[in-house]
Amino acid sequence: MTFPQAHQVELIALAELAGISAVPGVYRIILELLALQISPEDIYILLKQICPRTTEKKALDAEEALDLFNTS
Repeated sequence: MTFPQAHQVELIALAELAGISAVPGVYRIILELLALQISPEDIYILLKQICPRTTEKKALDAEEALDLFNTS
């Protein structure tokens, strides 16, 4: 399925405003998934699982999780 160029440009602009950067092909895939009626939440979960995270970010997340656990 193809989408108007305007939709792709709008999605890329929205992503950039949110601080997200990716190659244009990723945005086309997201539009195709939405056209297949895949829920945005499921797409978000998928992207979150496959996107690389820096070791520093993982360490900070682990520290925050420990802090939450210790205060409970």
